[in-house]
Formats: sequence, C-alpha cells, structure tokens
Amino acid sequence: MSNDVLEQLKNGLLELDMDTAVEAANSIIEGDDSAAVKDAVGAVTDALQTVGKRFQDGEWFLAELVYAGEIAKDVMNLLSPLMEAGATESAGTVVVGTVAGDLHDLGKNIFINYAKSAGFKMIDLGIDVPTQKFVDAVKEHNPLALGMSCLLTSTDMEIGKVIEGLKKQNLRDKVKVIIGGAALTEGFAASVGADAFAPDAVTGTDIIKEWGVS
Repeated sequence: MSNDVLEQLKNGLLELDMDTAVEAANSIIEGDDSAAVKDAVGAVTDALQTVGKRFQDGEWFLAELVYAGEIAKDVMNLLSPLMEAGATESAGTVVVGTVAGDLHDLGKNIFINYAKSAGFKMIDLGIDVPTQKFVDAVKEHNPLALGMSCLLTSTDMEIGKVIEGLKKQNLRDKVKVIIGGAALTEGFAASVGADAFAPDAVTGTDIIKEWGVS
C-alpha cells in the first residue's frame, strides 16, 4: 500500500471529506492486504488525534468533531473485515452506556467511534441503563474499562449506584471506571469513586489507551 493512500485517508478526515476517506479505504480493501490495515488504522488514529487537538484548542466545534467521528466510523466499518482476516489484536474491551433515566447518546456514540478507531472492542449498552445491567456486562465481558455517560444533573447519582453495585459483586478492583457528560466534572468523578473524568471523546480515548498499556 502506498503512502499516498494513507495520506488520502488522513486528509479525508482532516478536511471532513467523506468521499475522499471512503475512496482511500476502498483502495486498501481492493489491495486485499490484511497487513496494510494496521497502517490504515494508524492513519485514522493520527488524524483523530489532530481532530481532537483542534477541538480542544477551540479551532473546531462539536459539529466538526461529530462529523469526523462519523467518517472514522464508516472507514473502520469498511476496514473491519480485513482487520478480522488479519487477526489484528484488540487494544482491549470497553463497556459503555448512558445511565438510568438519561436518554442522551450523542456523546457516548462519539466516544464509541473514537475508541473503536483506536482499536478497542466496544460493548454499547445503550441509553437508560440500569445499575444491574452495567454490573452484569462487566461480569460477562471482563472489560479494561467501564464508561458511563450522563448529561442530566438529575441522574448523576446513578453513577455512584453502579460503582457501589460493582463493589458488592467484588468487581470494582477488576475494571477502571471512566465517566463523561455535561452534568459531570473531575470533582464529581472523585466524589463517587470513578477512576477518571473525560471532558470529551478524544481525552477519554487517550485515558483508556494509557490504562491499556499500564
């Protein structure tokens, strides 16, 4: 695979050009080289890191972040059959859901797209997830991390209930807990015993990457 295709893939993401990125992904698929997928995923990850910096620096806004995530998702969906063929090793499993009483999923879905692009296997529990469902998912999947999203102050205490549920099942020490959403802060994360607060999808992905290598 030529570096030109990788540059085309990165530029498609950085210029928010879906057609260019998809064309590059299809070129990789037509080459039928499973070893090239790692380079392609690396190109997507590098581009998303740049996207994240632009967002954090105020150069880009939520609309750009969301669309870049959608492009990355479509590209990864195209590459995934070759990833499986090449037995690309997962960076780890992450269980994610929006807490009980909260029906918002935009932030959660952006995080899923970014983390998938970084090589994580994502288990999406959806919205309005009760405590026991989170606990059962941790028990079943033995994930590296559990991510909980919360956009409503009226539901933020659900996070503490899930953490307590994990403790009761002797699971708390086996999984890292990361939380995010408009209703939350680092101080809140500390008060309920979470391991980290993610102000955005890119930061959250970087945090679980560090957990994966530690």
